[in-house]
Amino acid sequence: MKKIKYIFASLLLSSFLACDTDYIIDPDNPEVAPSTHLVTSAQFDLAYELNDQWTGARGTLGFAQYWAETFYTDENRYALRTSQIDDLWEWPYRILTDLKKAIELVEDPQTSDLMATYGDNNNQVQACRIMMAFTFSKLVDTFGDAPYWSYGQRDNAAFEGLRLEEGVTSPAYTDIQTIYEDLLAELLDAANKMDDSKTVFNNGDHLYDGNPDKWISFAHSIRLRLAAHISDVNNALAVQVFNESDSKAFNSSADEANFTYGLDDITGGPWHQAFTVEARRDFGPALSFTELLYNRVGPFTSITEEDPRTTQYFDTRLGTTEVVGLPYGFGNATARAVSDEGIPSSDIIKQNYKQPILTYSEIEFIRSEFNGWNQANYENGVKASMVFWGVSNTDADSYIANLPAANQETVLTQKYIALYMDGLEAWTEYRRTGYPNTLTVPGDTYGSATFTTLVPDLNTIPNRVTYPQKEQLLNNTNWNAARQSLSDGDTMVSKLFWDVN
Repeated sequence: MKKIKYIFASLLLSSFLACDTDYIIDPDNPEVAPSTHLVTSAQFDLAYELNDQWTGARGTLGFAQYWAETFYTDENRYALRTSQIDDLWEWPYRILTDLKKAIELVEDPQTSDLMATYGDNNNQVQACRIMMAFTFSKLVDTFGDAPYWSYGQRDNAAFEGLRLEEGVTSPAYTDIQTIYEDLLAELLDAANKMDDSKTVFNNGDHLYDGNPDKWISFAHSIRLRLAAHISDVNNALAVQVFNESDSKAFNSSADEANFTYGLDDITGGPWHQAFTVEARRDFGPALSFTELLYNRVGPFTSITEEDPRTTQYFDTRLGTTEVVGLPYGFGNATARAVSDEGIPSSDIIKQNYKQPILTYSEIEFIRSEFNGWNQANYENGVKASMVFWGVSNTDADSYIANLPAANQETVLTQKYIALYMDGLEAWTEYRRTGYPNTLTVPGDTYGSATFTTLVPDLNTIPNRVTYPQKEQLLNNTNWNAARQSLSDGDTMVSKLFWDVN
């Protein structure tokens, strides 16, 4: 299955990534790769490889309890496969390597003139910095400390990540708190240096089609997300970042970052690949999520109608009148006893599915939090989520009119509902806030079954993912130092610095 993915990835370069390119000598054997090809490949991998059936459906979409497994449920009890952990670690570094290489091509005197034909060189660098910051945030929110590199501190000898060409084969880890502080600085500096009078990329930009204003807004919106993450551990910095970036962050759904896949089996999205091409039926909605959507649990039980996003998120099986969820975490027998569970909606499993990267809805919920659980921002966030998923204005307005007032629980629970299909961010929000408080947790019962994890000493939803075994073998000294900095060692029990819930 992974081999098929790699074949698709190579074909991608000749189809989905194709653009008019002035190769130096031979178009079949270019001497220099266009910066835009590297950027497009990085964008595709960021959308696909960190959200596919291995990293997403069997990983973060499960941790967030959006999806549950139907047949092979060990991952729902947190026994992750070695290949999953490897992918969560290695794919960000592959993406980061592509982006760093694009920067080097743009700045190398021997190639900079050629790269300038693909977009403004300065703006290309700033956009790559923004994507690198976003990618590093995904990596460290999964694992914690990690080998790190940044453009703004490229001469910092302590940042040893991405330096293989310089002979650094066993990079030291940088602590996550230091990384967060640098990410915030990187994003601000990149946004400030972006020239909004010049195109970023002439082609190949599947996020913003080269629009510099959108890239600036993206950078400031990422800063708001990271500010929310640290608000309970460094409130002064979080408030400072919010005040610096709020007015420049997303102000409508037209600003948000999404990746839309292609219209064939090669460039189509991961769920088309899984559910249509491979005809898999390994995943369905988690029962804890469907119960929340039907307002049977949680803070919205006073609303008599189901959440109108329910049938935008999932399709029912033939012969059923509502989306049936799978009990999460209770083992194979309990899951297999459910024969009529829902499946992801047709909008998700179609070829040109739109993967949310960072949405306007999320930014409005962040604004509500920083503004003292502001009602208007809360409602804006719900409405923007409804718009994203194609809910009619009539249905959206009717639902919003019946919402209970904004407070910590209602805002953060609606934020969770709106983060659907971004499993890592929803899992991060649960770790830092404890909301929604409707998730199934170890120790819960379902009939005669009890939710027990398959990981020794883990009696909660995981707080992090353990480092890949390869790090223990190939980078042991630095892995050991990182392990010792964690409260409970290299385990799923150890919390990241922003997780004080």
